Amino acid sequence: MSGPSLPDVERQRKLVDELNAQAYDERYNNTQLTLQFARDALEKAQKIHYTEGEAWAWRNLGIGHAIKGELEQAESCLKKAIALFEQLEHPRGLGLSYSNLGTVYQQMGRLDKAVEYLVRSLRYLQLIPELAFFYAQALANLGSLFGELEQYELAREYHEKALKIHESVGAKRGMFFSLVSLGGFYEETQQKEAAENCLAQALDIATELGEEDLVIRALLSQAQLFHRTGRSKEALERLQRAEVLAQALDSPFLLYQLYVLMADTCLALHLLDKAQEALEKVYVYREKAPVGSLDYFVPDIQARLAEKAGRFEEAYRYYKQYVEQRFALQRAVTRNVVGTLEKILREDLLGAGQEASPDLLVARRIQEVMLHGEAELKQIFPESVLWSVPKGVVSGDFLWAGKGKEGAQILVIADASGAGVSAAMLSTVAHVLLYEIISLRSVSDPGRILSQLHKSLLDILYPSAKKTAPELEAIQAEGFQVGILAFFPSLGEVHFAGAHIPLWIYNPALGWEQLAPDKRLIGQKAETEDRTPRLYTSTIVPVERGWTLLFLTDGWERQVRASDGKRYGRSSVRDFLAAHPPTDLKEWLDTVRQEWDRWREGAAPTDDILLVATRT
Repeated sequence: MSGPSLPDVERQRKLVDELNAQAYDERYNNTQLTLQFARDALEKAQKIHYTEGEAWAWRNLGIGHAIKGELEQAESCLKKAIALFEQLEHPRGLGLSYSNLGTVYQQMGRLDKAVEYLVRSLRYLQLIPELAFFYAQALANLGSLFGELEQYELAREYHEKALKIHESVGAKRGMFFSLVSLGGFYEETQQKEAAENCLAQALDIATELGEEDLVIRALLSQAQLFHRTGRSKEALERLQRAEVLAQALDSPFLLYQLYVLMADTCLALHLLDKAQEALEKVYVYREKAPVGSLDYFVPDIQARLAEKAGRFEEAYRYYKQYVEQRFALQRAVTRNVVGTLEKILREDLLGAGQEASPDLLVARRIQEVMLHGEAELKQIFPESVLWSVPKGVVSGDFLWAGKGKEGAQILVIADASGAGVSAAMLSTVAHVLLYEIISLRSVSDPGRILSQLHKSLLDILYPSAKKTAPELEAIQAEGFQVGILAFFPSLGEVHFAGAHIPLWIYNPALGWEQLAPDKRLIGQKAETEDRTPRLYTSTIVPVERGWTLLFLTDGWERQVRASDGKRYGRSSVRDFLAAHPPTDLKEWLDTVRQEWDRWREGAAPTDDILLVATRT
């Protein structure tokens, strides 16, 4: 029996997409309906093997469970979504799902995992302009996380970045949350006037939008500020206004927060009966609300209320519980971990409009001086073109050009795994090693150059006699993708060896031909300590005058499109080359750049790009 027709499959896919859209739209209005739509979408997507639809359905299920406070189920669903998006190489889905999972870990109190996934989300979200709102949300979540860790300068920095983005795109709701968060930061750092100003602006925005849940949140934030600055009567007035709205809205989470603050405020005003009444409502709504950071403070309120009522043994038990919970939170992420994360974050966000630090500018200058560029390339290959696009301030892609034995003209391009400073450092080391192997040891055979480069990198990165810290021992560098050619004009031959980077040869009569590389990375640490020599072999190809030799790293094929996050892809590179012969190298390179610009639609570079083409 035959399967469903193509039009029927397309119709079913469209239905899955519609169900996923409805699930997402209903997430705050009717979470149960979100879960039902998402389950229906998942079932239909799996039935027709629609992987992308299945991935979005798992994400919606994760969001729904998170809103309901079912955090373990949310974690499981989001991990399934991420696995499918990774399989599809779907930057948009990965960015959004990583952000969702980071927020879930933040709610669970697993702050180290929260930072890890929020950072991952930023790497994808910053590439797609239309996701600016979600990018700002991820920044704000990181700000809130650092606020929990009492890293107030970092908290302020990320909330201010989020606010600036929200303002630039006119996202009022995003502006609201950033202002509320900044108000909390200024409160913690004793900047009372700045805090009041932020929260007043937040209340104005909430009122303008007419969203009662936002008005309630603004009133709660104002009440907390007033209470902590000794104005508990004003705080109680704000809480009473918020109570009327929250009861009408029937939001367990907001009511839970409200009564925690009300119990604390009434205690300060010596209104013990009202404090006890509010605390009893806390117990009621706590059963229906997601886990929140205010949980840590409930035992403290219980202890103080019991103490004022003369129930000292009960007060002692609650105080003990409160202290234990606070210590558990502090142990979640150590100061050293926070410092490391700060460094990682600052590096990863450089491509998102941050100004480069003086240290990074110096690093770029060192790369410019040490690494070969167009000047060195033209000395060896006069008829050549170079296209280089670094993803950030410094790059992990580089070229090396020089003379070898028997008149060999040698060209190397390499791509260090990873990005940023770590990749740039590895590239600088590899560049120096190539000089030693080719210029000092006089090795001209590309296969032997690769073999010696691999061994030299292993000796430097993993010296057997030198022990490092356990956490560093656990790190295994992914290594380099490398392409090497040696052109012998007198012989009319090109010798080639590569590790993941192929050599493209253009014959005007027959078109493009690709010489396949070895699939083993250079400098990658083996799982065992076996250090037997790794041999790479050279391929020899006869060439004629006027042919074109081309190397390019994978940054072009990995470039994502702003409108949908789709990658350009290896097959598109191949099709573009087939359709555009390099008759004139400069004009051809202009066409390549235009194609890249057309595709990315203003999106930031996804990865470092390096392309070198030369005429024989």
